[in-house]
Amino acid sequence: MSRSPSASTEPNPDTAALDRRFEALMFDWDGTAVPDRRADAKTVRSVIEALCENAVHVTIVTGTHVGNVDDQLGARPRGPGRLLLAVNRGSEVYEVDGEGPRLLHRREATAAENEALDRSAALTIERLAARGLTTALVSQRLNRRKIDVIPLPEWADPPKARIDELLQATEARLAAAGLAGLPEVVAIAHAAAREAGIVDPRVTSDAKHVEIGLTDKSDAARDLLARLWDEGIGPALVLVGGDEFGTLGGIPGSDSLMLVPEAQGVT
Repeated sequence: MSRSPSASTEPNPDTAALDRRFEALMFDWDGTAVPDRRADAKTVRSVIEALCENAVHVTIVTGTHVGNVDDQLGARPRGPGRLLLAVNRGSEVYEVDGEGPRLLHRREATAAENEALDRSAALTIERLAARGLTTALVSQRLNRRKIDVIPLPEWADPPKARIDELLQATEARLAAAGLAGLPEVVAIAHAAAREAGIVDPRVTSDAKHVEIGLTDKSDAARDLLARLWDEGIGPALVLVGGDEFGTLGGIPGSDSLMLVPEAQGVT
């Protein structure tokens, strides 16, 4: 029987690097493991539990807090592979087993650092207002302050699947205020943070918010890679997944921050 050209047995160069066993996975949550936080994660849960049962370590890196991930995922692996959650943009690491999440590490901000974060957010909001852009302080998250740059009802809680539309709406709003897109907003926030006394501010954006923090996904990646190394797993045995490895509105996508120098050799 003849074989059609599309039925080639040659390996696909885009997937050939995946055709082997990895000892650990590291991946983003929203937009990567699940489409958004409303999605049913039952299939993801069963896959993660099976991986852990087969001695594969699974690590999740996300900007949200542990409750959002654990409530949606609901995994209760029993090993021998470990399930680690690096949450709050690199400020916390949890291990999840049959009893649920257990805190392994938390970056504790000092009183002075919290005051500096408050001042950073206030300065950023003030300077954007002076440019004609109304913003809003959303909440005081762990080790970071989150500012909504498009606080409009229609964009109150956009799903990750609409990020292209969200980005267009945000850029149009910024342009109307005479701002050169998200890069200028991030630069304003970064300067405000330095002025407020934060030596190494981590300023990120998801197209709707700009966040000023003490940590980001690079801290999460370093922590997890070190823990994997302690298990005898080097970068060459780690598969990293994300949906924002490139740029988002002219700034580095959040998942690109996982590709720290210590990650050299990962797939």
